[in-house]
Amino acid sequence: MNQNPTLQRYNLLSQLFHWLVAALIIGLIVTNTLHQGAPDPSDLRVSSIKLHISLGILLFLVTIARILWARISPQPTPIDAPRWTLVAAKLAHLALNLATLLIPIFGYLRVVSKGRVAEFFGTPLPSIIGESPWLNDAMHIFHGEPMEIFLYCLVGLHVAAALWHQYVRRDGSLERMLPWGGRSV
Repeated sequence: MNQNPTLQRYNLLSQLFHWLVAALIIGLIVTNTLHQGAPDPSDLRVSSIKLHISLGILLFLVTIARILWARISPQPTPIDAPRWTLVAAKLAHLALNLATLLIPIFGYLRVVSKGRVAEFFGTPLPSIIGESPWLNDAMHIFHGEPMEIFLYCLVGLHVAAALWHQYVRRDGSLERMLPWGGRSV
């Protein structure tokens, strides 16, 4: 049972941005897995990386829009929780926003520093740097397995916290981000 009868929910556009980011991250994981598992050379390998790049750029754009919307739209009052959990939640959300902004930038730099063209759903994007082997080596760290593991940890922490709030604390915080059910003020 919800312990907070005056629980406020995020507005519909905030919810849409949240779930769109989640769907894009899932799409990025799937396209990366397809790319890594496909034989080289193959149409699947090429098409999956092209879609991965496009979804990454879209994630970057949606994250910018999401952050701007959060700055101008009214936000629900914070849930009643210990201060340390509110601070931890703010830090985790900051890390997630930074990751969804920076990882696509690092991906773009990884592609163009290898002298390749980055495309956004078929539209070539201009390279801002050209071929740069040292930058490409660095981007294998910032847009490679170490960053992938870091992102999985961040997303896992976010999901675990949402489930903890829903099923342990029962404070309704998950309901605030769902477009159905729950209470609204």
